[in-house]
Amino acid sequence: MRVTVRGVLVGGSVGVLLTTVLLWSQCRSPMPHLPVHQAAHGSKQQQQQQQQLHRSPLQTSHHPVGGVVGEETYVEAEYSVGGAVDTQHTHAHHQEVYGHVEQKADGTEVFEWSHSYSRVYQPQGTYNPTATFLNFELYNVEARERVKCISGTEGVPISTQWQSSGYTYPIQIAQFGLSHYCKYLTENPPERIMLEDGGEHKGVWQLEGPSTKVFRVLDQSTHTNILKFKVPEISSKGSATLHLPQGHTQNMLVLSLSLLLQGNGSFSVSAEFKDKKMESVMIHYIRSDKLLQVKDRHIYYGLGEHLGWRRITRNLLIDVHKGASSSPFLRKKFKKVSRSKLNIVSLSVHGEGSIANITLASAEHLHHFYDAANWLLKHQDEQGGWSIPVPRKVISGVLELGAGWYSAMAQGQAMSLLVRAAHHSGDSQYLKAAVRATALFSVNATRGGVRTYFPGGYVWYEEYPTNPSLFVLNGFIYSLLGLYDLKEFSRDSSNKSRDLFEDGMKSLKKLLPLYDTGWGSLYDLRHFTTHVAPNRARWDYHTTHITQLLLLASIDTDPVISSTAQRWKDYMNGHRAKHN
Repeated sequence: MRVTVRGVLVGGSVGVLLTTVLLWSQCRSPMPHLPVHQAAHGSKQQQQQQQQLHRSPLQTSHHPVGGVVGEETYVEAEYSVGGAVDTQHTHAHHQEVYGHVEQKADGTEVFEWSHSYSRVYQPQGTYNPTATFLNFELYNVEARERVKCISGTEGVPISTQWQSSGYTYPIQIAQFGLSHYCKYLTENPPERIMLEDGGEHKGVWQLEGPSTKVFRVLDQSTHTNILKFKVPEISSKGSATLHLPQGHTQNMLVLSLSLLLQGNGSFSVSAEFKDKKMESVMIHYIRSDKLLQVKDRHIYYGLGEHLGWRRITRNLLIDVHKGASSSPFLRKKFKKVSRSKLNIVSLSVHGEGSIANITLASAEHLHHFYDAANWLLKHQDEQGGWSIPVPRKVISGVLELGAGWYSAMAQGQAMSLLVRAAHHSGDSQYLKAAVRATALFSVNATRGGVRTYFPGGYVWYEEYPTNPSLFVLNGFIYSLLGLYDLKEFSRDSSNKSRDLFEDGMKSLKKLLPLYDTGWGSLYDLRHFTTHVAPNRARWDYHTTHITQLLLLASIDTDPVISSTAQRWKDYMNGHRAKHN
């Protein structure tokens, strides 16, 4: 068997290529011979020197991309002589390499690798504020490791990024909504099956226990057919179960229903996961303010103490995944929960309440989109913002933010979401909320807003409004996109979005060269304001910078934007700025 190594060596030595092949050989069964076809160039003497180096054990960690395990690999490698780094021979002893093995038609296996696992996304035509938002259709916010779960009370992600107990993070919520809006626009219509609507579609309920009652009536308040139930709260004393049709619901893992609970009413979903053997789990949705609890094979999500009808949409795959992740016992049983291996068996109701319009679908993107948009409406404060309820230590002891700070990135992405909600629904309350969100852009960061200035009077909208300022690039551009979306959609000269956007674009064009390292980009300018080491952008942030600039180039023809985007793209292929 032959292995071909392809790639572009960025600023390192041929040792990195040898590392990738060694990694491959360690991950695969031992091979007697492993010819390597090198894409990088080096002298024969250099190659011999590299082959003679003593290899220290590889420390390898895998970082899934887009929530898919095994598609991409992150490798950290060090080459040393006698345990010490030999910088004379290796030139760059620490490299970041990403890649995967692909099998070609002729049976050969190719290790495709690069220094970045991220990709640049070229906008298709001129940016439209009511269309997709960058490449967010590829985002899977709810599957992120730093998302504890999706709230049962409001249907939005709960973040653990800076506090393990969980909190609502406006940036994450806005991204959650924007990603589902983009998927709604770009994906095929979802498959959907109606399980029970109280009228035409009547589910076959299995009733056990003498006191169990289920009956269908016309609800006078909603003028729709509903199913009322009165079932013992303890399943051993009685139950009402709707068994789902097997085969027809494969890959339909998004449950949606209208619900009215009384007392300790609840509903549960039984699921099976087949890996090496069949494993079962019960997901319970109960009247409680507790976010997420797990006991043995039972996962509990609190729906709050809400009285009255409400529409609930749950991605059961995510609910199982997050529940299993929080339990050492279930984590062992459900190591790799995948869509194709999870099967929904039944739905049961407990206590007293009413239920209607029970559906299973392959996706319900608009439901999630409006959950996020409505959360923004409900939680916007008197300043027009969505404050972050946890402290943030950017540089410990130097740049710290107390709980209750605002972020220009949060304001911007919230505006982008609200504009799209106003467009899709025709409801003016979303647009009014977006206009109110501009107020903090006129308040200096030192007074609780998000506005600051670079020397020379250039305005900047801060993702992290620290003192001294950070000047984070990607967060600033996201805030500009929110302002642009609002100014283009509202067409109302009375709101400040046009002036705020134009002032910000002037600053971006002037200051953009400061973020160019000659071989990558900077995340922020902390080295200028705090005299610490520069904060280089990781490759995934570097590609975000490029994607953002390419989008801006579609609405602004200034060559500083397009030329910078192209130069930064070239850096990903090994190009470097000239030296003296």
